[in-house]
Amino acid sequence: MQAAVLKAAALIDPEVQANFHIEYSIKHTTPLHRHDYYEVFIITAGKCIHHINGEAHYMEKGTMVFIRPDDTHWYDFYDDSDCQFINVNFYKEVIEDAFKYFANPVVAQKLKSVGMPPSIVLPSSDVETLVRKGELIHLYTTLEKKKAKILARSFLTDALTYYFFNDQNENDKLMPQWLDALLLELQKKENFTGGLERLYTLSDHSVGHMNRVFKQHLHTTPTAYINQLRLGYAKNLLLTTPLSILEVSYEAGFDNLSHFYHLFKKNYGASPGKIRRR
Repeated sequence: MQAAVLKAAALIDPEVQANFHIEYSIKHTTPLHRHDYYEVFIITAGKCIHHINGEAHYMEKGTMVFIRPDDTHWYDFYDDSDCQFINVNFYKEVIEDAFKYFANPVVAQKLKSVGMPPSIVLPSSDVETLVRKGELIHLYTTLEKKKAKILARSFLTDALTYYFFNDQNENDKLMPQWLDALLLELQKKENFTGGLERLYTLSDHSVGHMNRVFKQHLHTTPTAYINQLRLGYAKNLLLTTPLSILEVSYEAGFDNLSHFYHLFKKNYGASPGKIRRR
């Protein structure tokens, strides 16, 4: 079965940059599909099976899942049980800005890059808080979009906070101090624009060891991590400066414009020019 593709342009209000809805039954959900946006869903009643990226996961009340762009998934009944859940969808840019706010490169990278979308089981009080905010997003989307936009970011901040505080991955706990210090250094423009050569200069570890550590703790490669930092910087330049796209690509550390276009569109779901026009 080919996955349907759900588009942010068709589903998300551009002024709010998020939307909220309730699925009262699996019978009403979309079959196998993927999105070009982020989605947070929370099971509010019942239980079901969530088929995600080729695996099947049992879910019950309180389960919160972060669905990333291009995750492929669908919902199925668990025995004779049905379930109800809320969905809050966000533009890619909104999620990326939230990651910067938390300033936690390890957890942010984990949320984006692991094979299975991150999930946790929330206590009832936290579920009630998020459901109430979701309902207010829906209400103010029709009444006052600026308030809906603020509420959507408040929902996202709470959801990420719950996840950050409840993430108990042992690899993250055991992350070596030198890697933590290295990641902080890589946030500086002169370092991430310097690429792999600069990264290896900052660390006295071998290339092979660096690759293994990045894979273990960040679930990515040094190259992909640096490119992520460069792309975020490039996007900020596009939105805040009059620099041409060629100048932006060079300023962010890319020496190949075609490669920059490819990575940018893959990461943000739109070309540099389109992001700037938005």
